[in-house]
Amino acid sequence: LGPEGELRVGHATQTWESRSAIAGTRSVAVAAIDAPYVRGDVSLKRGCERVLSLGQFHKRCKPAYSHVPGTGQELRNAGWETAQQLKPLAPKAPLAADFPRVEDANIVEAFPNSYLGVCLSEEVYAARPTTKRGQKFDWLYDEWVKARLFDTALKKLGLENREDLRDQCMQNTQHDERAALICLLTAAGVATGRYTAVGDPTGGYIFLPPWSLWHPWAQSELTQQKTRQPGIEVWVDGVRG
Repeated sequence: LGPEGELRVGHATQTWESRSAIAGTRSVAVAAIDAPYVRGDVSLKRGCERVLSLGQFHKRCKPAYSHVPGTGQELRNAGWETAQQLKPLAPKAPLAADFPRVEDANIVEAFPNSYLGVCLSEEVYAARPTTKRGQKFDWLYDEWVKARLFDTALKKLGLENREDLRDQCMQNTQHDERAALICLLTAAGVATGRYTAVGDPTGGYIFLPPWSLWHPWAQSELTQQKTRQPGIEVWVDGVRG
């Protein structure tokens, strides 16, 4: 959102000059990035990625492993670089509820596939067509549009009066801009204290929709699979555990 609360959606390169032309240079409550946000060794295996890749998550909405040499580690490095660019815009400040931080900044990691995926029903997945590599996100997004889940999410986040945001969410068909809109919803959830976060202090956290929006299968799956990853934490609306 811009300095006057206006919605801005656009494309930028990895340079700060390009990004600031869209994001502006004024402070924001929370920034969310669609990339791994974790400090330290790029070969570290992350607990949040493992838990969200187990069981039924695996074929439905799992994240990629960012410790894998090549594109995985490149994306992790890009995520860290992006976070460093955004730190001056999202300084650490109190919000409606506490949340786990990687650094002293109000920056969180979004993962659009999981954000969308945990809210869809088993019936939707049973009818899922075969998709090519890279097409799953748009299928998940289209299912949210069909089920009018954006209306439900915006109301939960206190954004039901933002018709401009609703129209963008419902009508935008550009892949990267859609992902940016999910990042915005992720940041809004943290800002309002209505979020779920999965992870640990070493491997970082992936931020997801409010727990009440999760479909029962996803709630049960996370409850079961987190026991397989020692030290994993689940935060719900500011409360750990």
